[in-house]
Amino acid sequence: MPHNDKIMQQTRPYLRPGKRMLAGLIARTRGRSRPRLLALAAAGALAITAATTLAPGGPAALAGVAANPDPAITVADGNSVIAVQTSEDGLRFYWNQYGTNNWYGEQVAANGTTFSQPAIAQVGNTVVIAVEGVYNSLDLYWQTIGGSGWHGETVATIRTTYSAPSLVQNGNTTIIAAQGPSNSLDFYWGFNGTTNWYPEVVAGAGTTFSAPSIAANTAGNGVNIVAEGPSNSLDFYWAINGTATWYPEVVAAAGSIDSAPAIVAQNDGVNIVARNMSLGSTFWWAFNGSPTWTASTVFGGDLSGPSIVAYPGNPGGVHVVARGLLGDGPGVSTDVNGSGTWTWTALYNNGPTAPIAEGVPAITMNNGSENIAFEDTQGDLLFYWEDSSGNFHGETVDTAANL
Repeated sequence: MPHNDKIMQQTRPYLRPGKRMLAGLIARTRGRSRPRLLALAAAGALAITAATTLAPGGPAALAGVAANPDPAITVADGNSVIAVQTSEDGLRFYWNQYGTNNWYGEQVAANGTTFSQPAIAQVGNTVVIAVEGVYNSLDLYWQTIGGSGWHGETVATIRTTYSAPSLVQNGNTTIIAAQGPSNSLDFYWGFNGTTNWYPEVVAGAGTTFSAPSIAANTAGNGVNIVAEGPSNSLDFYWAINGTATWYPEVVAAAGSIDSAPAIVAQNDGVNIVARNMSLGSTFWWAFNGSPTWTASTVFGGDLSGPSIVAYPGNPGGVHVVARGLLGDGPGVSTDVNGSGTWTWTALYNNGPTAPIAEGVPAITMNNGSENIAFEDTQGDLLFYWEDSSGNFHGETVDTAANL
């Protein structure tokens, strides 16, 4: 149903670490989406100076809130980095030196400033994090790699943003997608190294019912965005770099998906995954420039929305991670490009002491290894990495006491 556009966050129960509720078999989740075409060109590495400084202790939103247990993960300068919303609606950042299990944490934004799952990316020589901020604003934070201290700016002011954003670098620009007022879909872009943001409406009111996912489609010279559409449909939008014309496609009809989708562009096409209505996930792919989408069922049942990452090689493929049916334990499903055949690997055996995931696990690739982050039901932030034999190893990034 459409938002009321009040200057307030969506009402959510306030759950302390260790008391967050299990999502259940029909939980709906935020998610991501996939690439196809748009952004714009020009200048050097992003060193965005704070145009609008965000007060370290900004006011809390005007409604009950709870931490979003879905972290974001990427690789910056060869190291895995994680961003997460805290139980007090602050924003924290974690990084480790590649090859070690030592994690270092930093407070990016104070309590009462962050009201969504974050999005994180390396842009030029910086790490950039975007979140839904106070009063439904869109906020961005950045730090130079190897530096200290976080800088903040406002991408879009109050009453503009009603979901977790999705963020990626596209050439010499940074691009962001988020759900806008009245279930619309909004896009923002800015040249790296500047503080000017340019908004566009991708799709109008009544079109968008989840957090979107965005991808830079290098092969297609453009931008791709995916989101849940009306009546649980799956909608895809693309635009050519340097233009403001967006082209919509319906990937899957009404009654097809039950989560926010996730997207990744790879080689000459786009890959999308979303939880379906039958406790599983469905995967779609299409060649750039083709309106024909091919679907396959991802192996293993899913209790959460999925996350996706592409892995390189010839032919390459994708990894999809989600909470599985067996004890809410995350598992990775892998598809080799063009095969339509999925294999599934558990992160760990679901014994009595195994952690149970909550929310949507996040995945990235680092030097050929799958890296996965998620919170467990105790509110601890966990990290799993894959060795050369395909076995996963777990680490505790931080405990609920700090989250």
